[in-house]
Amino acid sequence: MMNRRKLDVIIHAVLIIMSIIVLTNDNLVEGGMETALGSMFLPRLIAVCIIAFSGTIGAQSLYKLRKALPLEEQEFIDTNGFMGIVVYIAYFLIYWYMVPIVGFIVATPFIMIAVALLLGSRNWLVMLPLSIVTPILIYYGCYNYLRVLLPTWSL
Repeated sequence: MMNRRKLDVIIHAVLIIMSIIVLTNDNLVEGGMETALGSMFLPRLIAVCIIAFSGTIGAQSLYKLRKALPLEEQEFIDTNGFMGIVVYIAYFLIYWYMVPIVGFIVATPFIMIAVALLLGSRNWLVMLPLSIVTPILIYYGCYNYLRVLLPTWSL
């Protein structure tokens, strides 16, 4: 069994260091699409989000480690069964090869549902609308605001 708190703190530190590098280094973009906000706007926005999200998880884990609170059941990682990782990688490879053929908007809902089921979600009333609306909003935002063309149906 592995202690999830220690793993959270390590991953938190690595993500924050990588995000700080993105925030402070202007030489990360070579070429790229220049927008009114600059070519580093999106990477920096994502870096700030990563700092915020990993910071909340890392701070909670660090607090619990320092207080030596007893581990809860979900804070143990069973290292005997990693079949879920293999399935997730298979999903990723299938998605990677399918997106250029069927397009982003068609392929993404299926992979979102598959990953949600893999992670244990069974609430179809949430999964279906979320897996349909999210790719449409991402496609619209990328097309209209970032001027990034995501793959479309090629058949």
